Amino acid sequence: MMHLVLTCLLLSVASGLSMRRFLLPYFPGGDLAEKCAPVTVVASAVFLAAVAFTISDQNLWAKSVVLMLCLLLAAMFDDARPSLTIALSAISLAAYLGLRPIG
Repeated sequence: MMHLVLTCLLLSVASGLSMRRFLLPYFPGGDLAEKCAPVTVVASAVFLAAVAFTISDQNLWAKSVVLMLCLLLAAMFDDARPSLTIALSAISLAAYLGLRPIG
């Protein structure tokens, strides 16, 4: 049970902290250099991987918990220091991959 809670938390952190940067190119306005920045590219990869692992690895109730926590984290954290936020997101995804059972 603790393993499931920890994996849900790690996926929520990975997707929630990278969601704002992932959505940045899809909204009008903003600087083109900011939309094409390497941080945005990494955030997109982390967000899409976290969503894919959530859909493929989790139960139905765990998917809803991950989605709610993800949206809560995305609303709470601003994008003032994007490199730090995306680094934490990538570390959370890497920790999840380390805990993920193979097979």
